[in-house]
Amino acid sequence: MLLLCHCVVNVNSRAPGIARWSNVVHPVWDIIKLKNLQFIQLPCPETVYLGLRRWWFVKEQYSNVLFRELCRKMAIGISEILVENKIREFKLIGLGISPSCGYRETQSDPSWGGRPREVDTESNITSGLGVLIEALDKIFREYGFIFKIYDLPPSLIYPDERTGIKKYPRSFEDSVKELFEFLEFDYELSKLHEYSKDVDSDIRSRKILICPFEILSEKFETIEEYIRNKYGLILIPKSDNLTPQKEELVNMFAMQVENHLEVGHHIELYRYREHSSLFKRFMKILEDRGLLKNIHIVY
Repeated sequence: MLLLCHCVVNVNSRAPGIARWSNVVHPVWDIIKLKNLQFIQLPCPETVYLGLRRWWFVKEQYSNVLFRELCRKMAIGISEILVENKIREFKLIGLGISPSCGYRETQSDPSWGGRPREVDTESNITSGLGVLIEALDKIFREYGFIFKIYDLPPSLIYPDERTGIKKYPRSFEDSVKELFEFLEFDYELSKLHEYSKDVDSDIRSRKILICPFEILSEKFETIEEYIRNKYGLILIPKSDNLTPQKEELVNMFAMQVENHLEVGHHIELYRYREHSSLFKRFMKILEDRGLLKNIHIVY
């Protein structure tokens, strides 16, 4: 089982100007597809907290009481879902140098804050965990899970000017090799020659598909069609035993969707049968907030 930080399969949640891919990180998605891997996706705490017009941040800006508490509640909510679904062992994939989702290194500079200014985005890298990874690591240990943490090398997720780092492979090809090794997949099966290296200031597709976890095993070909059409993915976890902690988590997913809608992202929601209680609760939150009228529902 994989546990994915959000933008691995929904690049649209990234801040403007730091997206190498239009919808998903394709080397990860290709392994998921070829190995038929199950995965659970976390909400994006940055998008929940600051929305889609946020500046690039460093760890110190996110390391505040409210954001740390958001990450703690997210970690507990996802842990409760893992326990309910009898998942005790998994691999967590984060995002290299992210102030929230970095594992080997993170962006750090105590001087950031106040009036926006030009900053050096290569020298502000330090060893250590991002704020969300800190919370996940702590809570997962408390729950007694068996897990490994890996963060995607910056050359897989950022434009080239954001990859001045020490603990990651420098080249795109070496980064793909490292990812394949972590996921125990034959590198010779990679599609390296097919991956576009073109990056502009904001390559996000602004198209998102929302669907329940159950669809992974039952209608994967439908998801794959959306991915080919450059949709990012918001996958709502499965739970039939709602608790306050899981309610907190599903509310975060709903807040993220609302922030996507506020900047004009196109969202489709896939329904084809009865879903888990958590997905029904998610739908009720969207309805109560008047968001469903701006979402295209497909069956």
